[in-house]
Amino acid sequence: MKKYITLLGIIAALAVMLSACQKTTDPINANVITVSFVKAGPKFLTDDITVNPKDSIQFQYTVTSPTPMFTVALAKAQPSSNLVIPPYAFLDSVKTGNLQTFAVTHKMIADSIAGVYNYNVIARDANGIYLGSSKVITVTVTPDFYYYTNRQVFVPDTTAKTNPCYYSSSANTSFSYTTAGVANSPKIDFGFFFNTDSVYTKGKTTGVVGPTIYALNLTPTPAQISFYDISTWTKNATTFKVASSPSFSSLTSGGAIKQGCITNLKSGATNKLPIVTLGSGSSRTDTYTALTTGNEIFFKTVDGRYGVISITWLNLVGASKATYMNFEVKVTQ
Repeated sequence: MKKYITLLGIIAALAVMLSACQKTTDPINANVITVSFVKAGPKFLTDDITVNPKDSIQFQYTVTSPTPMFTVALAKAQPSSNLVIPPYAFLDSVKTGNLQTFAVTHKMIADSIAGVYNYNVIARDANGIYLGSSKVITVTVTPDFYYYTNRQVFVPDTTAKTNPCYYSSSANTSFSYTTAGVANSPKIDFGFFFNTDSVYTKGKTTGVVGPTIYALNLTPTPAQISFYDISTWTKNATTFKVASSPSFSSLTSGGAIKQGCITNLKSGATNKLPIVTLGSGSSRTDTYTALTTGNEIFFKTVDGRYGVISITWLNLVGASKATYMNFEVKVTQ
């Protein structure tokens, strides 16, 4: 029994000795660095700023630390991301010279997608221990295009003439024949009607053209809308084309919308959709592709704006005034 007590005593004594010799050092993991941002030119950021998509922005900063640094990062994150460790726009290594001072210049472009983006400088030592960070500089990217949802146009009505059958992207408004008039006609980009012209396949009628959008300079005036006298109106020569690329959802900047329109409209543009190519002879076969939900229509206005229409729903009741088209629009400013 004494032998066990003696052994326990020896173990306890060793534990006391070891604990007395042990040296503990708390990790720094605190904000001990100093970061100075330099306004070296008009595009260099030292405080919060609002910019357009893809504007040039630059950072120049000097970091000083009481202990050696191993990495200095320029972190970038959106406030809504709630990331513990934000992604880095730039990550620099501090390997030579004075490891307690680091200076750098970084050039970049602002995001193409509108939103709020936070930037700050973060330093760590060779063990990955956090040494501190700078103040946050907020870059707000404002959209350079308009995005309108839940827009609607109807087939023209012949009596009251109050169905909204014209659309203006500049005013983001659907006009009826009554509310448009001469005064508002310069704003109109396109009209909408249901084309009852027959289409043929191998000499037999297989249907009608159906929902149609058109620029007001269309000649001759289709019979289905001839009851509206627009002879004194401004007739804008908007051009259109149905295309599937780039996708509507991918168009997140005015530049992307413009380029998509330029690419698509350089061939096959028209002032009326759908395009119908008439056949001939007793076995006449017409060629056309009806407008349908999901179509994307690229367009250019007479005042030089570019846009894309995404058809989200077509309620088709023939030439009835109950026929309408729901759509979304993205258009450059």
